[in-house]
Amino acid sequence: MGLTKKNSDLGEKSKNPWSVRGLVSRLKSISDSEFDDLLVIGIDFGTTYSGAAWATIADFEAEQIQLITSWPGTGREEGKAPTELFYEDRRLMWGYTIPSDADPIRWFKLLLLREEDLASELRDSEFLLRGRKMLRESGKTAVNLIADYLRALWDHILDTIHKARGRSVVEGLAIRVIITVPAIWKDYARQGMEEAAREAGILDTRPAGPTTLAFAPEPEAAALASICESGRKVETGDVFVICDAGGGTVDLISYEIGGMDPIAMHEAVVGTGGLCGGIFIDEAFESMVKSRLGRKWNKLTQNGIKEIMKNEWEYAVKPQFKLENDMGKDYIVAVPAEAFEGSNLDDDSKEPVIRGGRIHFASSDIQKVFAAPFRGIEALVDGQIKKIKERSFTKGIILVGGLGSSPYLYEHLRRRYNGKKIEVFQSTGIRPRTAICRGAIFKGFADAPGSEQANKEAISVTSRVNVVSTIARMSLGVAFDAFFIEGQHRPQDKFFDKLEGVWRARAQMEWYLRKGDNVSKAQPKVKSFYRSYGKKKEYKQSCHNTIYQCDEDDPPLQLATGVHELCSIKCDMNIPYDELDEMEGAKGRVLKKFDYDIEMIPSGASNEFSIIYKGKKLASQEAHIEFQ
Repeated sequence: MGLTKKNSDLGEKSKNPWSVRGLVSRLKSISDSEFDDLLVIGIDFGTTYSGAAWATIADFEAEQIQLITSWPGTGREEGKAPTELFYEDRRLMWGYTIPSDADPIRWFKLLLLREEDLASELRDSEFLLRGRKMLRESGKTAVNLIADYLRALWDHILDTIHKARGRSVVEGLAIRVIITVPAIWKDYARQGMEEAAREAGILDTRPAGPTTLAFAPEPEAAALASICESGRKVETGDVFVICDAGGGTVDLISYEIGGMDPIAMHEAVVGTGGLCGGIFIDEAFESMVKSRLGRKWNKLTQNGIKEIMKNEWEYAVKPQFKLENDMGKDYIVAVPAEAFEGSNLDDDSKEPVIRGGRIHFASSDIQKVFAAPFRGIEALVDGQIKKIKERSFTKGIILVGGLGSSPYLYEHLRRRYNGKKIEVFQSTGIRPRTAICRGAIFKGFADAPGSEQANKEAISVTSRVNVVSTIARMSLGVAFDAFFIEGQHRPQDKFFDKLEGVWRARAQMEWYLRKGDNVSKAQPKVKSFYRSYGKKKEYKQSCHNTIYQCDEDDPPLQLATGVHELCSIKCDMNIPYDELDEMEGAKGRVLKKFDYDIEMIPSGASNEFSIIYKGKKLASQEAHIEFQ
C-alpha cells in the first residue's frame, strides 16, 4: 500500500523558545556541560575569498572573537584569502601561495550548483567553463575541488590556533565547526558542502571527541554579528535589511527585532538573492581595460593580467572609488611594460588616454563597471523594502561582505534611500568582510549542543542576539493517497483502494511548509502517516519517503507540474511483520499497519527530516536522507 495519512493528524509539536540574559551564563549553569572545553570555528567559504574565525567560551565572554588575518604566501594582514586553487606536478597551491604567473581555478564553489540553478550569464562564464574542463580532465568532482581547498584552509586554521594556544591545549578542546552557505542555496548543494568537509578531514576523529558540523545562512550569520554592533541602537519593532554583498552572490534577509532582553530577531519577509556580486564588477573592468588596450592585451602574460586586476584594481581603485567629491578625479591604472613592446607608451587617440604606459580613467568610466551589478542590488533591496512596507517600515540597510565594504555602494544606496528615511549602515576596516565568519561564532555558541537535560530545557539560547524564526523560501511536503472527499478532490485523482475497501485521491500534497510561512526554529513540524499490508511478502521491513519542494508562491494541492523531488528518506525499520499493529481492511480482512511520523525541524541553513515510530526517533543509521 502506498503512503497514506492518518485521519487524526498529530499536528505540530509546540515548544516555546527559552533564553536567558547571556549565553555564557546559560552555558555555565548547565550541569555536566563541557562548554568550558568548547572551541567554535567559523568558516566563510566564499566564491572569491574565504575567511575564518575562532573562539573559546572565554574569548566569547570577553567579546574577543579571533580573526585569522595572517595567510601563507603574503606578508600583509588580510581578513580573507583568495578562494583559488592551482595544481602543478601533483602539488596543490591555494590562496596567496599561488604564483603570480599561474592561471588558477576560480569560482569552483559555483560548480556545486546544478546548471538550472545558475544564472544564464554564469553558465558560460570563462572561469566556470575552465573549471568544468579541469573536472573532466582530472576526474575530480566539484566536491573534490572544494575538499582540496577546505583541507588547506583547515590545516592553516588549526596551525594558527595551535600557535596561539598550544597544541596540547587545543587537543583537549571539543570542536564545533560552522560553515556558512548562501541563503539561496538548495539542500543538495549544502549536502555537497558536508561531503567536502568530511573529505577535507574537518570531521576526523580527535582525542577530545567527535567534531560537530553545522551550517548557517550567510546573511543570518552576518546579522548575528552586525545588528548588535557596538554603539548601534536597536528597538523592538525595528526592521533591518541585511545586504550581504559578496564576490559572487548578493543575499538579502530582513529581520524584525522582536525582543530586547535578549535581542530576538524574526525574519520579516522572504529573503532574496542574486548573482550580482563583485566578480561581475571585476569582469566589467577587465573587459574595459581589454577594450582600451586592444591587441596590446594579448601581449600580457598571466602575471601581467594579475598585476592589473589585483594590484591596480582590487587593491587600489575598486576599494576606494566613490563619486562624492571625486567627479573630476582621474583613476590611473598602470599597465605592465610587456603590453607596449614595440609600441609607444602614450596614446591620446581616444579616451581614456594612455600616458607613460598608464591608463587615465575618468570617474564616469569606473562608474560604468559598477552599473549593472548595482542595478541588480537595487532591485533586490527595493524588493525587500516593498514587501516590508506591506506590514512595517524599514529602519536601515546593513552592508556586509566584500562588496559590502565598498564606499561607492554605501554612497549609492544612501543617496537612493535617504529620501525615504532609511539609513544605510557600513562598518569600517575589515569588519564588513569578516562579519559572516564572526557571525558563525555567534551561531556556534547559540546553537551549541549541551547535555540531554539542557536540550530539553531550551531550543536555542543567545548572549546578545538570536534568530528565532525564519521565512520559508519554498514549500516542502510529501505526497500521499488521501481518503476521497467529493467536491474537495479532483475526479481524475479518484481510485479504489482494494486492500482497505475505500475510495482515495491519488498523490495529494501535504505541505509541511508553504512559501512565505513564518517558521519558528523551536517548533518541529510533525505529520502522521501509515502503510498497510495484506501479505507478509509485501512487507520489506523498510520504507521509502520522498520530500518534495515547490518554488511557486501558491503550491498545488496535488503532485503536479512545478513540484519537484528534494530528497528521499530511506528507513530500515527492523520490526518483525507479526509485531505490526492490526487494522481492518476490505470485507473485514485483517491487515497489518506500520504507523509512523515524519518530522521536519527548521534549522536555518536547511531543514532536517526524521522518522518517528511509536514515539522513538529512528537513529541516523536507520533513516538515511539522499538528495536528488
